[in-house]
This record gives sequence, structure tokens and C-alpha cells, in this order.
Amino acid sequence: MAVFLNLQRAAPAVLIAAAAGSVFVGSLQARPYTAVEVRGAEFIAADDIAAACEVVAGEYDSSDMSAVQECLMSSGQFRSVEVRGEGATLVVEVSELNDRPGRVEVGLAYDSRDGATLNLYFERYNLFPGTFGSIDLRFAEEVQSFRTSLYRADAFGDLDFGIDTEMRKTSYSDQGFVAKRVLIEPYLALPFAEGGRAELGIGYRRDDMTDVAAGSSVLFGREMGVIDAPYVRLGVSYSSNPSKNGGAGFVTGLSLSLDQYFWGLGTDQKTYETRIEADARFALAEKTSLLVGLRGGIVSGQNGHNTRAVDRFFVGGADFRGFAPRGIGPKDGDWFLGANNYYVTSVELQREIDQLLGTTGRVGVFADIGSAWGLDDTLGGTVDDGKYIRSSVGVSLTLDLGNIPVSLFVAKPVDYLDGDDRQSFGISFSTSF
Repeated sequence: MAVFLNLQRAAPAVLIAAAAGSVFVGSLQARPYTAVEVRGAEFIAADDIAAACEVVAGEYDSSDMSAVQECLMSSGQFRSVEVRGEGATLVVEVSELNDRPGRVEVGLAYDSRDGATLNLYFERYNLFPGTFGSIDLRFAEEVQSFRTSLYRADAFGDLDFGIDTEMRKTSYSDQGFVAKRVLIEPYLALPFAEGGRAELGIGYRRDDMTDVAAGSSVLFGREMGVIDAPYVRLGVSYSSNPSKNGGAGFVTGLSLSLDQYFWGLGTDQKTYETRIEADARFALAEKTSLLVGLRGGIVSGQNGHNTRAVDRFFVGGADFRGFAPRGIGPKDGDWFLGANNYYVTSVELQREIDQLLGTTGRVGVFADIGSAWGLDDTLGGTVDDGKYIRSSVGVSLTLDLGNIPVSLFVAKPVDYLDGDDRQSFGISFSTSF
């Protein structure tokens, strides 16, 4: 009887020990996971985190999970790492060590429009809690600008919030006047689909047109002065890069933006402006692509108000190869007046090259076609503001020389007017320190 009682008392202990042993053994046994999910990463791409330690779907036991954790912690990028299973998903949850990454750059650039430009750029994530901030200062002989940006994702539920400011001054020698702009715009943004976003901005703009050059167009003298008033902007954009996401389809890049501005609200100097930009890249072969682009705009004065030169479009340069900056459109004597309407379309066949001057690059052949036309005030009909087609063909070259990106083109105008300012060669490059 005593032996029987002792066995009864020992049975629960044996069962507990057996159960514990089974749990311990089970924890060492590998389990299959059909997916890997990285959580908590804000600044380092989830794919990069998984690739750094070769974390892929498969079988993992506790020692494998510990190895992944130790591997990621050894990178010095994370405050903490937890690896665990949730059903059929292996979860890697990280907390980044640097939660305020940023950069400061001092750069020097050159292009055919602005000449040599000194650039100072600063950006920081979490400049304020959850807010990205940037400052962009550019200084050239004939153009100076200062821009700031603040942006917070999911500031109001699904809505993002941002504030942009800009101060800009241009005094190009062939412009005929000095233009100064000050602008501030708070806006809301709603991301949608994959790569799409809609924006609503309500801002304030001050445009000052002054110091009209002696001997320039009479029209500039009529238009000089200051207009400062609130405005509204509606915008929608979409961009995708299937090749970056592993796609191998015919379309390897696509971007589209459409903005509608209602300037001068609350005044008798209202102006409405529409801008559109579209670009697409198509893969024709392994190293050959077809690029198609469109730029266009319309500006119109309302209720009898005429547009001013600071409102109108000045077309040429890199935007329309074969013609100088501010080189086409309505003209009064030697002075281009800007146009109320314009468009430029471009088609370019590009081929990647393996070696040129010791580096890789891209060479292309292109054709540009477009026009700039329309004025509210033609000075009694003395200015021809008709719609005339211009076109050009040429070759382009893009490459890196000592980590300095260089782009150049040689173009020949095909359709043009005698008064157009043509330009056969253009170059741009930039470097940062």
C-alpha cells in the first residue's frame, strides 16, 4: 500500500517533467516559415535589413533566431532586435539606433542656364518629432534662392502635412528686369494606390517685378510692380519604378504630375495656372531604353487682368535642347516676353555603354518638339504671339567622371524662326563635399 501511495504521489511530478521536456525539445526543433516580415524600420529599407543577414523564408529554430538577432545587432545600426515566429511568418522587429539621420552637403554645380552655382543643403529626419526638415540654399551670379521644407507623414490620420517656403531672385542679363518671389505654402497630402498622392495647398505669394532694363520692352514697364495675395494649389502625382521593385516589364519607369494654381485670390489681379509633367521609360533591350517626356503649361489672367512676365513661361535650354534659355516665344525687339502657353515633348533612345573615359555611361539620340505662344497684351498688335512649331534633333551623353555626374548634349534646330535664340551645345555637372 505504501509503495502504491508513493507511486501515486510521484506520478504528477513525472508528468510535469515529461511535459517540460517535450516543450524544451520542441523549442529546439526547427519550424517552417513561409514569409519574413521586418517591423519597426523607419529609415533602413526592410529588404536591406533582411538581406544583410540573409533572412529568408525557411526553417528556423531558437538558435537560428538568436543568430539572426546577433548578426543584426553586430551591425551597430539597431538599439534592439527581436526575432520570433507568428504563425507561418518569421517576424524581425527592430528599433533603429539612429532615429534622426540627416546630412549636410556643400556643392558646386554648373549648367548652361544658371552658370556656376554654389549649393548648401541640409536635411534631417525627426527634425521635430515625426517631422522631416530640409534647407536648400543656392547662389549664382544671376539667380539666388532659399527653400525650406517641413513634412510629417500621417499628421492627421491618413493625411500628411507639410509647409514649403521659398525666396528667389533672378536677374538674368537677357531677362530685362529683376524678379523677386517670396512664397509660403502649408499643404495636406493624401497618398493613394502605390506611388500616387493628391495635395491641397493654401499659401501666400509676393511677386515683385522691378529694375526694368533701359531699352527693354515697353511691356515690362507696364507690368512692373508688386502683387502679393493668397492662393490655392491642387495637385496630383504618380510615380513608379517597376525595375527597382524587381519587375522586368516593358515599362521600367513612369511619373506624372498635374498642378492647378489659383493665384491672387481676393484681388482684382487673379491668375490661373496649370502645369503638367510626364515621363516614361521603356525597356527595348537589355541596355537600350526609350524615354518619352512631356512638359506643358497654361497661364491666364482673369476678369480682364493681363498676365505679367513673372507669370509667363520662358522656354529653352535643357528644357528644349537646341534653343537657348528664354530663347523662343513672343518677342519685342531683342527681348523675349514669355508666353501664356507652352509645351515641349521629347523622345530619346538611350544605350548604356560599358566603358568611356574609364567609366560607364549612357549615350542617346533625341528629338524635341514644342512651342511657346500667347500674350494678353501684344502692344497694339506689334508683337507676334502666334503658335509656331519648333523642333530639334541631337545626341546626348551622361557619365560620371571621378564621381562627378556630367550631362551634355549637342543639338541642331530643325524648325525655328529667324528671331529664335539657338544653342547647339549644353552641359551640366555637379559635385558635393
